[in-house]
Amino acid sequence: MPWTPYRTDMLYEYASWDDFRQNRATTTYKLPNRVDGTGFVVYDGAVFYNKERTRNMVKYDLRTRIKSGEAIIANANYHDTSPYRWGGKSDIDLAVDENGLWVIYATESNNGRLVVSQVNPYTLRFEGTWETSFDKRLASNAFMACGVLYAVRSVYQDDDSEAGGDLILYAYNTNRAREEPVHIPFPNPYQYVSSVDYNPRDNQLYIWNNYNVLRYPLEFGPPDPTT
Repeated sequence: MPWTPYRTDMLYEYASWDDFRQNRATTTYKLPNRVDGTGFVVYDGAVFYNKERTRNMVKYDLRTRIKSGEAIIANANYHDTSPYRWGGKSDIDLAVDENGLWVIYATESNNGRLVVSQVNPYTLRFEGTWETSFDKRLASNAFMACGVLYAVRSVYQDDDSEAGGDLILYAYNTNRAREEPVHIPFPNPYQYVSSVDYNPRDNQLYIWNNYNVLRYPLEFGPPDPTT
């Protein structure tokens, strides 16, 4: 089911896509803090988000309607220090895949390049961290799937600097702790991507693109037996 917050302390839940299209929220939640960016996720009955103007990740239980945890993302840049290309306080991006909960961010010690950490969703303890060589500010967004971090480059309105087009152009495999070659066209019909998230339940990407919600089904091939 869809959810919507952004620079707000309100979270709206919709029972179906039809309800979302008709703006018929079934449930509303008042969060204890305002949210920075669009990188929140809902996982196992809780919403995880970046607390406004901090490098903190907050867990809010949707069943009890109380904050059930808060953790500092050590050394993470925040509040438009290292956002994605479109800005929007998108420094800290939460993600979910088959392996669980992740946080995507950048640090000064890694020169503003992408860092991804796996987080225990119940204790909020970090279980692994991988530093990459890809400048976070060159990515329009990023997502996790099957333990692999993918960075997206997309063209924005009135911006001719990316004539090479819209691509998934970088991948880092945390299962093997290495970069992997990738060059996948990324449809971008409305030219303002501000959120990309993978849903492991239905193997689809969910994209917020210039006030339009798009869904792209993904197909995964077998692993390369030579690697």
